[in-house]
Amino acid sequence: MSSKKKNLWLSMILPLAILIVVIVTINIMLSNKPKAFNRKPPERVETVDVDAIKYTDYQVFIDSYGNIEASTSSELVAQVSGQVVSVAENFETGLPIEKGQELLKIDDRDFQIEVRIARAEVANARLTLNEERAMAEQALKDWKKINPDKKANALVLREPQLASAQAKLDAAIARLEKAKLELERTTVIAPYDGYIVRRMVSQGESVNTNTPVARIFASNSLEVRLPVPSNKVQFLKEPDGKAQVKLQADFAGSNKTWIVPVDRSDSVIDEQTRQWYITAKLPADFLEKNPRVKVGQFVSAEIEGRLLKDIVLVPSRVLTADDKVFIYKDDAVYRRDIKILWQDDKNTIVAPLASDPGLDQGQLLVTSKLTFVADGAKAKLKEPVAESKEIATDKPFVSSAAVVE
Repeated sequence: MSSKKKNLWLSMILPLAILIVVIVTINIMLSNKPKAFNRKPPERVETVDVDAIKYTDYQVFIDSYGNIEASTSSELVAQVSGQVVSVAENFETGLPIEKGQELLKIDDRDFQIEVRIARAEVANARLTLNEERAMAEQALKDWKKINPDKKANALVLREPQLASAQAKLDAAIARLEKAKLELERTTVIAPYDGYIVRRMVSQGESVNTNTPVARIFASNSLEVRLPVPSNKVQFLKEPDGKAQVKLQADFAGSNKTWIVPVDRSDSVIDEQTRQWYITAKLPADFLEKNPRVKVGQFVSAEIEGRLLKDIVLVPSRVLTADDKVFIYKDDAVYRRDIKILWQDDKNTIVAPLASDPGLDQGQLLVTSKLTFVADGAKAKLKEPVAESKEIATDKPFVSSAAVVE
């Protein structure tokens, strides 16, 4: 065989041989691959805490907030013109005032002169009236002497002159009363017990009629308006239920708490927020006893609501994302639908058992937080079942709080 033919043969046969060797090698490897063992993974068993479901009572508290405000506030104005000649020592922003107290005095010399002039006019008018009466009496006597059998008419008896003199006297008396009133108005008097929000004038300044001199508020009108979401209004006490409110304020890290009565509820719903408002009333001496508190102070609040009877109480943290709970039974956990009456960050109140067939008294409620657990999953208890504790309470707030009646 020639060299040329030999090379041609090798170029044709060698690739084919290599391909056959590769195919045989792959088949041998595939036929000898390791066999996988189909072992069933161990079943997961949840470890849970449980509590026996039972009827209980629960005192509802509705969280709210508000500002301490004064329902009665006024802007005192000067009712006469003049120079301020004196002010009271406590006529300062933030200080208390008493009803009837003189706050400032306007120069009254011109008004005293007006009073003296008015008195003189009254004296002259009274003299004129007395003279007219005397002349009327004399005219009647003269008439009877001349015409004993005739009745004197009004002109003879000077009745028009008497009426005119009486009217002038009445006008003079009215001018005197007005002059006295203007003289009294030179003294600005506090209309009620309260505090000065802002002083607007000082001694030596000149003021005109209706010039504002101070802004004040009544100390017995302090209150806090508290919004209540519409879905929680049903849990408020009735108007005659004498509900209380716990107010709490923060002063640079330290808390102060007061318990005050609910005074009233608004007759209309706020048009913007669509919320109800109730008002808690503060006592007249509230600022006196709490000097650190100021009008406008923000406070958080807990409103005493209804006492719910014969309900099931569930910790809010154990609810699933779709508002279900787990029941433990026969070493497994099962999902149950519930009907929520009330819910806050800590507790969820479920409807009475008779109206919620998902729960039965005596069942074991899972109080552990379960996530991604299937219905009917195996479970075991961490500890033996303990008897449920009563959560009912008749006292709305802790006794250590400052009670304001």
